[in-house]
Amino acid sequence: MADIYPEDLEARRRALRTSVITADQFIVKDSHDVPLWNTETQRLTYRPLRQGDRANLWSYLDWMLSASSNAAASMVIKHLMLLVRYGAAYPVADAEAERFFRKTPRAELSRLLKRVLQEPITRNGLRVSELRQGGFFTWKGKRLVPGTNSYAHPRALIQFLLRLEQGKLVDDFSSLELKRLLYMTQRRIRYASHPALFEAAVYFKSGSLYRCREEADFTCKKYHGNVENRMNSVAIVESPARERQLHYLVVVMSNVLRENSAVAHQTLAMRVHRLIEAYHRQKKSEP
Repeated sequence: MADIYPEDLEARRRALRTSVITADQFIVKDSHDVPLWNTETQRLTYRPLRQGDRANLWSYLDWMLSASSNAAASMVIKHLMLLVRYGAAYPVADAEAERFFRKTPRAELSRLLKRVLQEPITRNGLRVSELRQGGFFTWKGKRLVPGTNSYAHPRALIQFLLRLEQGKLVDDFSSLELKRLLYMTQRRIRYASHPALFEAAVYFKSGSLYRCREEADFTCKKYHGNVENRMNSVAIVESPARERQLHYLVVVMSNVLRENSAVAHQTLAMRVHRLIEAYHRQKKSEP
């Protein structure tokens, strides 16, 4: 959007707000609940996205981040491809979007996917060799538009957060809007959930990936993988929330097999926070 509307911030807001995205086959399959507001009953409900659900791009970005919805993330990637393809003509009608993905050769779609996901990495001063989202987050999206593998290095994620804080992730507008999307108002989890951070503003995202194989006396369940059990978190901490005496960035990447490492992440958050508190007390006491 910054490429299309470099100076017109209201045009960017308008595209985020007035776009109407209809969940389609790209969301198959995901089990993460997202918050949905029913205008008739005036009630908030939670359930996975279904084909036919409609919302604007801003809502899908929120569902992708706050609810970790793979379905929402795949719809965001699909519309990123449409945004780059149609430019200022975005948003386009559902029929035109369907025609584009149906008529465009898969090899051409794959090249477009690679460009829209990876070119911005280097343009923002990061290395694709250390940070890459390779494709869609759902198996159906991966089948419709083949991509490549994904990976991240903690150093690259810290650099990502630093550019965000500096207002250099694309530009001031994009950096600020992404930071707002990272401020979770629901129950905090994992690293962000320790009581030591209760008075802090925490801008946070966590993700996990686990895989299992048969093993004696072991039952596979969520977040307990015995082959792979990754839990990764990024956090911007401002403590206390309105005074910001402490301001720091954290990236945690772990692979603790056979157990849910959420408590380990939570404990680490406390120890990091106490360490930084002690360091600042020492600096204040120095002549």
